[in-house]
Amino acid sequence: MGLRTLTRDAYTNVKSSATLGGTKSATHAAEERVHRGEGLDPLVDPKGPPHLGPVRMSLPRYEKVGNLWRLTVGIPMAVEKLLDTTGSMDNNVNLAFENCQKEYDLYRAGAVPVLHRYDVQMATGAFGDVEDFTRLGLPFYCRSQFEMDEKIAVQMSLMVAAKKGWGNGKEDPQFGLFGAAYLTQARINAYGLKSYHFTVSDEPVVPVINYDWLKHVFGDDVLTHCARIGYQMSANKLPDTAQVVKDLQTRAHAFFLLVDNSHYVIEQWKALYGSDHFVFLPNGTTEYIHFVNACIIGLTEGVLDLQTAREFLLEHKLSRPEADSVVRAVAHIPLGAQAQYPNFDNLPKAGDLFREKTDLWPVEPSEVENSEATDETADGEKPGGPVWL
Repeated sequence: MGLRTLTRDAYTNVKSSATLGGTKSATHAAEERVHRGEGLDPLVDPKGPPHLGPVRMSLPRYEKVGNLWRLTVGIPMAVEKLLDTTGSMDNNVNLAFENCQKEYDLYRAGAVPVLHRYDVQMATGAFGDVEDFTRLGLPFYCRSQFEMDEKIAVQMSLMVAAKKGWGNGKEDPQFGLFGAAYLTQARINAYGLKSYHFTVSDEPVVPVINYDWLKHVFGDDVLTHCARIGYQMSANKLPDTAQVVKDLQTRAHAFFLLVDNSHYVIEQWKALYGSDHFVFLPNGTTEYIHFVNACIIGLTEGVLDLQTAREFLLEHKLSRPEADSVVRAVAHIPLGAQAQYPNFDNLPKAGDLFREKTDLWPVEPSEVENSEATDETADGEKPGGPVWL
């Protein structure tokens, strides 16, 4: 799968193509596709393309070296955003697209990239209200694949914003939360570490999961896919939204980012996520989401503390008042939570060699030498085999 990551040149090309040189929104073509009755592009349809299905995977990338596999970038770190696109939030996907390169650079570039040792793999979800479908026949949830290069931006451009809010006092992010909790395979979890998930909204969520809508979103065989990756449930006993969030937080550092400050919205989401995973976005706007996410990740990984977080944001061109507002917003989260896990300092690194792609741990240099010697005796020299110094 190579070494490709998101570069500025590649992103610029995607942006120019998606926006027709800046004359259209990034999602205009996807919206036109849906209005023609062609539905979502399979890559962002929660059901997924037939060969992938509804499960989203974040897996390591390797290249073949002799009879072994070399880890090319690092162990993948899955980072997913679930964005409200209703009412005043209808531009969130386009805003995320606009800030895509900046967000990636916060994770992988600069003096203190907060996810420097990982292969950053990003996915985006966008949700609305089921009424978008019942009244207009429009999709109310999109979910991209986990990608690591310009495909991150490409798949954002394939999404469709819900736009309508319907004034019914709720939206339907529970399906996106369900997908994140039970239809995700992230290799980082196999090491006992967590991925990252951020939900952004200004409205309450429906407290239950409706099975008919669940099948509509993910396909009739959704529970079969859940079972295949270890989550057993039945149509008569689905988890409610509170249980979904609880289960999500066992495999992801999952945070809720609130845009508004309505009392009833605060109460519900705080109860679901816990006050230490509930964040008020600075100035009640989604403009700073990528900075907030990066700060949360840096503080959770132990790469940043509250002082260096300010310096980090200043380096990435925020003003001092803006940087201070972001740090204040996230100062209460659990600091260093990721670093407390036993394998935090033991993760395989780029360049490590593995016998099989499914192996969790690389082979030892001495083991490789013995293996190569045996292979050479039996079969002759293997060009391109590993050389240990």
